[in-house]
Amino acid sequence: MKRLSLIGSWKRIGVQMGLLAGIGLAFVGGSEPPTADAAPKDCQKEGNCTFKKPLFGIILDNSSSMNEQFDANTTRWEGAVAAITQAIDFDNGYIAENFILGLIRFGHDPDPNVKGTTIPADSSGLIDGQKLDVGWYDDNPPNKPYIECTNGDAIVAALEAAGAPSGGNKVGIGTWTKGAMDFANAYLAKTYADHPGDIGKRKAVFMVVTDGKWTNPQGNMTLAPANQDPAITAGDLFKNQDVPTYVVAIGDAEGQMFADNLAAAGGTMKAIGAKDPQALIDALKAVIVKIQQDVVAPVCTPGLPRIMVLMDASSSMLNYKMGTEHAPAGMSGWDQARDALAGAMSIFDIEIMNSPGNHVEDLVHLGLSVFGHNAPAEEKLVVQYGPCRKDNFAWALDPKTSCEAPGCVDPYAAPPIKWTFKDGSLIDPPNFDEKTLSHMPKCDFSAQQPKACIGSGTYTHLGLNLVQANIASYTIECKKMGAIYPCNDQTEFINILVTDGKYNSTDAQVQMPLQTMYTAGTTTYVIGFGDFVDVNQLNKMADWGSGNMLDYYDANNQADLEKALSDIIGTLSFDECCNFNDCAQIPEPTTEEPDPVVVDMTSTGVMTDTDGTTSGSSSDGTTGDGTTTNPIDTDTAGTTMVTTVPGTDTTDTAPTGSSSSASDSDSGVPTTSGGNTTPGNTTPGSSDTEASGSGSSGTDTAGIDDEGCGCKVDDANNTRGLLGTLLTFGLAGFIRRRRRS
Repeated sequence: MKRLSLIGSWKRIGVQMGLLAGIGLAFVGGSEPPTADAAPKDCQKEGNCTFKKPLFGIILDNSSSMNEQFDANTTRWEGAVAAITQAIDFDNGYIAENFILGLIRFGHDPDPNVKGTTIPADSSGLIDGQKLDVGWYDDNPPNKPYIECTNGDAIVAALEAAGAPSGGNKVGIGTWTKGAMDFANAYLAKTYADHPGDIGKRKAVFMVVTDGKWTNPQGNMTLAPANQDPAITAGDLFKNQDVPTYVVAIGDAEGQMFADNLAAAGGTMKAIGAKDPQALIDALKAVIVKIQQDVVAPVCTPGLPRIMVLMDASSSMLNYKMGTEHAPAGMSGWDQARDALAGAMSIFDIEIMNSPGNHVEDLVHLGLSVFGHNAPAEEKLVVQYGPCRKDNFAWALDPKTSCEAPGCVDPYAAPPIKWTFKDGSLIDPPNFDEKTLSHMPKCDFSAQQPKACIGSGTYTHLGLNLVQANIASYTIECKKMGAIYPCNDQTEFINILVTDGKYNSTDAQVQMPLQTMYTAGTTTYVIGFGDFVDVNQLNKMADWGSGNMLDYYDANNQADLEKALSDIIGTLSFDECCNFNDCAQIPEPTTEEPDPVVVDMTSTGVMTDTDGTTSGSSSDGTTGDGTTTNPIDTDTAGTTMVTTVPGTDTTDTAPTGSSSSASDSDSGVPTTSGGNTTPGNTTPGSSDTEASGSGSSGTDTAGIDDEGCGCKVDDANNTRGLLGTLLTFGLAGFIRRRRRS
């Protein structure tokens, strides 16, 4: 969908990647931050439907060297204070709203053997070399509540009150960084001791901002002795408590190995250097965005079910009058199915009865795939799993989308019609953020049935193979660090198969992927759509896809299909707290304004094959290896081409009008193939004849043209799992089977 890519959000309070990315943009310039005394607007405190805000501790170097010039007009201290203030103040205190902030300043300890020593040159309150200016929680009340929303202002005020180190003098206070790390470690331990329920559940992260080499406790010996290396404590925090330490190095520390070593020990690879005040602002921006990606992970997103709709794209879906004529607008099974999936009463719009205002599209990631003939192969991943995909569905399945002159003038005209397939992320409009491929069943001409569309069979197993492969590759990607839509081993995957006729595949070919997916945890719900369904096959597919637990859903028309989709959704459970921003807020497609920029979080939408060539099938653009160089899905032979998947060669070399004597078992209409089976499409020794209409294609195995998802999950620190009691859709659905003679 054309909008800011969403991540899992929480009801009433969520981690908004776009806002954090906006912080990054503001750091570069162009926006004036609010004043320091502006309180966070609508700051929500933790509750039943919130995530546990992470603890974010800023450890700031308060040594005298921070008074050295950063540029002609700014000292290092002034630059650090300005950068921290901008980070806190931007967007009315968003950081303070979503983090529990703390501030520790550090210098050196004149006498480590005596408690409570002060530094003669310091008047800001450093004791034993450190000061906790702003704590994470109130230590006085019995319940020791965390301080939410206001700590940002408290930090700004504390920095202002502290003033420049040693009164602006360049000598007097050293840099005992190990003491600061030990102090932070002890404070974290006390925090968890006072909040035992947060152990292992509330993440913590530290950020050190320093300008020089670390010293001994007394501040008079740099980088010695070895037992005073702050990397020792940072390493312990990271290895034993999973607490990372980020390092922002300025002045004499910028680009130095000792700063990198501290960051590496803290699990953050390398220090982020800053040569001047603006670079320091950018460095803090980078740390905040990184923390937002790695720590403030959307714990809700793994709990959102992924539903893949696998739609029959055989030619019979375009016909009516017992399959003898190409149906006018709104009368074909294709149009009715499209309306059920993306119309006014679509699957996206089902409202949760017990939670008014929450709809399926706000709580589910939906994807769309299609299948049809096998030579050339027509199975296609139309839309990958994701939130707010309704407009993508509607555009991809709209006959007008794929109707382009000269091959098509009227998408409802008599055959032949030559479709032109497109990627909605590469053209404007619609300019979707995510790859979205249009598709239509073939509407070729046959002298035996001159008014009916033919050409696309029902090779159901190829669509199932595609869905199975997509789940495998998708789960690999969405479990990686930094993924936009994270998943984990508990993420539920569901298939909904909508088919209108008897399949051309063999039983064994269909049975294998259905049973394999079910064994791996993915249930397939089967809907028989229309009057030409095969009850025996539907029963078997429903059993194979559910471990003999479900019956197929019968749908003779659009109303029945909408009811079947509602019934299926009604059997699933969702967490009302895992609620996305309302997908209905932004109309689609939005072509007037560009999306907000999300730093390193959005895919490019470019559709490429694994060899780097542009995917999308050919217009005299086939390369000979199954890849193509032109996104227009037509060939010179007059037959429609489709986007290929790896390992599948869809090159069409047959002359216009060539056909086999096969019949599309959906409607009994003779099928025009328009192409020959290529070596990349079937396994050796497999049968791929259509003369009898059986259409066995051997053991075809489709690959997948999949971008994956761009997301991340932290299983060990998923604070709520599904974040509470599961809410079941109140649709009172039931499974019904209509037996046919």
